[in-house]
Amino acid sequence: MSATIYDIARQAGVSSSTVARVLRGSTRGARRDSAERADRIRKIASDLGYRPNVRARSFSEQRTKGVGLLYDNDAWIFEGINDKVVQGLVRELRESGHHSLLVPIDDGGEWEEVVLGGHVDGCVAFHRLPEQVRQRIDEANLPCVMLGDDSDPALPQILVDDFGGGYAAARHLIGLGHRSIGLYVHANVKPHCSIGERRRGVEAALTEAGLQPRFWHCAESELISSVLRGADRPTALICYSDLESTYVINALWQYGLRAPEDLSVVGFNDKFATKFMAPPLTTIGFDAAGIGKLGAQLVLQSLAADGEEFEVDESSHVINPHATNGEASKIYRVKTQLIVRASTAAPKAERGQTL
Repeated sequence: MSATIYDIARQAGVSSSTVARVLRGSTRGARRDSAERADRIRKIASDLGYRPNVRARSFSEQRTKGVGLLYDNDAWIFEGINDKVVQGLVRELRESGHHSLLVPIDDGGEWEEVVLGGHVDGCVAFHRLPEQVRQRIDEANLPCVMLGDDSDPALPQILVDDFGGGYAAARHLIGLGHRSIGLYVHANVKPHCSIGERRRGVEAALTEAGLQPRFWHCAESELISSVLRGADRPTALICYSDLESTYVINALWQYGLRAPEDLSVVGFNDKFATKFMAPPLTTIGFDAAGIGKLGAQLVLQSLAADGEEFEVDESSHVINPHATNGEASKIYRVKTQLIVRASTAAPKAERGQTL
């Protein structure tokens, strides 16, 4: 198997778009790419036996103007916040004269005809790609960007600053006077990098304040029986998403209690309906459409031909805040924002009663 631009990028410690630009001989971005770094990239390419893909070389001459949106059949790319992500991506592609193709990745192999059959110039993936799919995309030297998933460090990744969101939520509650704060994740939530990052942010804020973090990963029935109905329930709960927040607020209502009088509740994602809940939900929001927009821009940047100007809008994201060891500079984290509404307040002086 011949080396790919991603192999070169890993060894050189730069992004795949930088490698592509250097190997094309493009002068665009010369202020950012020193001659020494360009020489090093070319040497690594030579040492690895890199051979440019004929189809990749023809991008600037005969493009399809298509970008494939790769997703698992089980992934709900039009539900929750993902619908806004897709809207932002499609809108940015359209404004740049490109179109999008939905490409389900399944065992049937139909994706190969679309992705490898000359119908797209690049790809955006909404989940971890199977090894076979990833390998074929590598061999074709197709630019690919990951949205909302950190499972493939070789590809550019666009994530939410989940750590910052969890930290801000906890700091908000601490500022209101809460000292018993928990984090709740529903049992049906599939394993995802955002769970650990949000928990890490919450724990960091609580530890700074000298407080003990509390964490529950269970169904709402268990949360009610073992936590909310207990004598030692928290005074505030940070929920993994707005959906968990609705479970909690509904459970309080069923037992004649309310948020925030009996429990302050914070959500995450700021879905459209949160402002109309009773009470309106305090939550962590972010520019979901901006995730899709940035994903489109990174793909288009990789496809930009010599002499073309294509700048990535960095106004809605930051790069590597709160980075863990080993994170590369190609990881983009979209900023989060605390949106304070009526579901949080100072805790009651007395917390003796139970549900």
